Amino acid sequence: MKKIIGVCILLSGIVFGQTVKIGYVDVKEVYYKYDKAVKMEEAFNKEVEKVSELEKSIKKMQSEYEQKKDIMKPDERIKKEAELKLKMQEYSTTLSEFKKKMDEKQKEMEKIVEEIKKEVQAYGEKSKYTVILSSTSILYPGADVVDITDEIIKLMNKKAGDKK
Repeated sequence: MKKIIGVCILLSGIVFGQTVKIGYVDVKEVYYKYDKAVKMEEAFNKEVEKVSELEKSIKKMQSEYEQKKDIMKPDERIKKEAELKLKMQEYSTTLSEFKKKMDEKQKEMEKIVEEIKKEVQAYGEKSKYTVILSSTSILYPGADVVDITDEIIKLMNKKAGDKK
C-alpha cells in the first residue's frame, strides 16, 4: 500500500510538472548511531553481562560441588548446598529484574523509533521533500534520490546533546 501511494505521488508530480524531491533514510543505521540509543544499548549490555557472569559462577559452583561432594564432610556439604541454593535464589531474582529491563528496553526502543520518524518527517517538511522512504523499500536509488541518513543522525544527536 505504501509503495502504491509513493508511486502515485511520483506520477502526480511528473504529470503536473512539479519538481519531485525524493529521499531515503536507513532507520536502523540512525538508531544504532543515535547517542541516546547507543547509551541505552550499552546499559542493557551491562545487564546481560551481569546475568551471564552470575550464571557462569553458579555453573562453576555446581561443578565444584559435584566433584567434591562425595569426599566432603556432612556439615561441609550442607554448607556448600546452602551457598549454592542462595546463589540460585540470587540468580532467580536477577533474572526476574532482567526480564523487566528487557520489557523497558523494548518500550524505549519503540519511543526512539518514533522520535526518528518524527525527525524524518520534520526534516522532510523543512527541506521540501515530496517523499522520504525507508532504505529497506529502495531497490534502486537513482541519481536524484538522496540518502538523508547522515543528516538525520546529526540532527538527532544534536538535539539529544541540547537536552542535556
